[in-house]
Amino acid sequence: MSRTHSACVFLYLLLLSIVWPSHARDLAEGLTEQSPSMALENKHHRYPQWTGIGSLKNALGQTCNAVLLDTHDRRGKATGPAYVLTSGHCVFFSYGTALLRRAFTADVTFNYFHDTPERHVTYAVKTAHWSSMAGTDLAVLELDTSLAALVASGIMPLRLASQRHTSDREVINVGAPTGFLKKGLRMSACVESTINSFAEQPGVFPNALRNRCNGLRPGSSGSPMLDRNTNEITSIISKVASAIQKDILNSCQNNSVCEAAKFNYSYPANHLYYCFVDGVFRNDTPTCQLKAVEITLDEPWNLKPYVHLQRDAAGQIIRPTWNLRFSMQEPFYRFKAVNDINDCARTHGYQVAAASDEAYINQSIGPVLGPHVLCILGVQKAEQPLTEALLRNVFTHSVFLTNPAPAPQIKHRYHIAWENQHSGFSQHYYYSVHSASRTTCGDIDDERYTLAMDGIFLEIAELPVTLCSYARNSVGQPSAIRTDVIESATVRSQRHAR
Repeated sequence: MSRTHSACVFLYLLLLSIVWPSHARDLAEGLTEQSPSMALENKHHRYPQWTGIGSLKNALGQTCNAVLLDTHDRRGKATGPAYVLTSGHCVFFSYGTALLRRAFTADVTFNYFHDTPERHVTYAVKTAHWSSMAGTDLAVLELDTSLAALVASGIMPLRLASQRHTSDREVINVGAPTGFLKKGLRMSACVESTINSFAEQPGVFPNALRNRCNGLRPGSSGSPMLDRNTNEITSIISKVASAIQKDILNSCQNNSVCEAAKFNYSYPANHLYYCFVDGVFRNDTPTCQLKAVEITLDEPWNLKPYVHLQRDAAGQIIRPTWNLRFSMQEPFYRFKAVNDINDCARTHGYQVAAASDEAYINQSIGPVLGPHVLCILGVQKAEQPLTEALLRNVFTHSVFLTNPAPAPQIKHRYHIAWENQHSGFSQHYYYSVHSASRTTCGDIDDERYTLAMDGIFLEIAELPVTLCSYARNSVGQPSAIRTDVIESATVRSQRHAR
């Protein structure tokens, strides 16, 4: 064993003993979910365990975060290159796409503490081995140096969590968001939770995790969420909470989309553990089959998170359809619709392979209310077997199915109310305009909608009017928009019917 290698191993073990002594201190240092984020100061080497969390800067000067991965081989030797993990959109921003072995001009600065700029060390990115925005938002980059060299210089790698938790867990975020005077790593604490198959945020896949750690801002993408007890990487930040004005925040207590905008979203990366063989990244082993994916959706920005049952003129229920057109590079695709995102990774239930030259999925959604997930996988051959490793390349899209919009009921003195008992909706929003042959009701973000507290009253002189309405259930999920023309004849007919 060379002296250089012996020194590397000794330093690595020394760092481990510093970070996890027999009576280890709380990694979050008492921070709670309500605590503001804290700038980390490392002048006295207080945080050696996070020297491997760095600032990633591309050729355009755009910044994200990246974390050095612990890829020591089975004998505990650092024999391979240095790899960092970041967000896929920080490398190649292309929804529905995963790329392999692409050139990427960027560098990563480690030891990124604001109080010790003289200790910053920067390394160039050599290759983007895998970058994905197809069902996840992750990327693995190789640096133009070795893991042994970084460990020898005091840069400590972090381990991936061995498995994904299905329950809440205490975590911390360590990253370098923009917008703070102290430009360097900051720490915040929170709880990390699953999102139960349904993603209300546009551009978020249903296998994401969410949290409300304070202080995450634009520039936090790529920063690691860390287990508060073990310091292992649980996930990588993809999207941070929207900046919502306080007056808007107060008015959306029962609006699930608005509630969703308050969360930070991240993606687990524990499956990447199987992609490192003797310290080298491999995407083509029996347990790691990460492949190039290119699914192009027609107008992905118009994908709706909610779909609704409807009633036809005869009162019969009409189910919505997926109505999803797309193209992909593979000659065939297979898909299935499930209620649980975890079922996308199971072989059972996938439709037989179909040619992808005119790919269109239009099967009905439901009839069960709640989340529905569409799983799409491209394959090279119609008879290609679906393995556990191959199914990690599935593209996912989710919607939430609700009941039909409740119909308004006209009562005494032109009082209009909506039934709650059978529809599941508890809050009703409306506005009315003078009827016109081409009146189209606005979507739920139309500012004219007002909450109807105990129904509404119409003046007979106002008739006829077009009444636009929708409702929300107890957790804020909306119904479809309903359009009703209220005329004097409508009022008389409903009164006679009673």
